[in-house]
Amino acid sequence: MTNFLLAALGAGIGAALRYLVIVIWPLRSRQFTAIFIVNVVGALIMGYFSQQVMTNTAFTFWGVGVLGGLTTFSTMMTQSRQQNGMGGQLGYLFLQVGFGLVAFALGMILGTRFGL
Repeated sequence: MTNFLLAALGAGIGAALRYLVIVIWPLRSRQFTAIFIVNVVGALIMGYFSQQVMTNTAFTFWGVGVLGGLTTFSTMMTQSRQQNGMGGQLGYLFLQVGFGLVAFALGMILGTRFGL
């Protein structure tokens, strides 16, 4: 039950952070939308976490909760469908996934070199 509550609390925090980025980010950005940014940042942080020794409790809060609430696969798919620029729908989707993979790898490197 404790892990469930930690995941729920973390998800609430992550969703609130995503909302703040959406409010702050320019509404009509053609290249990089707010969802694009939170997904890439989330991938970077998850890559970093993958190289850290974390308890299950800490990972449940940070990885499942906060990063799960911050990033959003369903919104990424919806936004991909709505894109007309940047190579269209598939171009946007490939950019999102590509940047996410690069960010995750960079996070792994940072986590290995500068880990806690």
